[in-house]
Amino acid sequence: MKNVLKDFVHQIDAINTITGGTVATMVNVKKSNDRLVIQVNAPSVNSDSFNIYVHGNQLVVYTTLNDVSAVSDEDEQSSRHMAPLFNRTFSIPPAVDKEQIDAVFERGQLKILLPFGASDNVPAKRIDIREY
Repeated sequence: MKNVLKDFVHQIDAINTITGGTVATMVNVKKSNDRLVIQVNAPSVNSDSFNIYVHGNQLVVYTTLNDVSAVSDEDEQSSRHMAPLFNRTFSIPPAVDKEQIDAVFERGQLKILLPFGASDNVPAKRIDIREY
């Protein structure tokens, strides 16, 4: 019975995706000797849609989707609508060097690298994403 329900739910998710629905973004956090790595798997989302900010002891990661159907010829910027697809806030441990946080996007996966080390108070800043 468990397998039947599992297969049924999987099919509903596939149908939802095919008909324009969304798939939940998967996040994984790994720790090694020298850093933390946050992996965000977001199939079909390009790197330009991601935004990463360090603000105090928090790392904010979110994506937006532009609604191009709302763009008019007269005033392109004022009529553009944006909808969030993914929004997550992570606490940055004190052992992380906030100045050295880096982000890499490769094949539908965003990796945010948080190296261990000493850092002072870092002003709020945007993290640029390198693409491979």
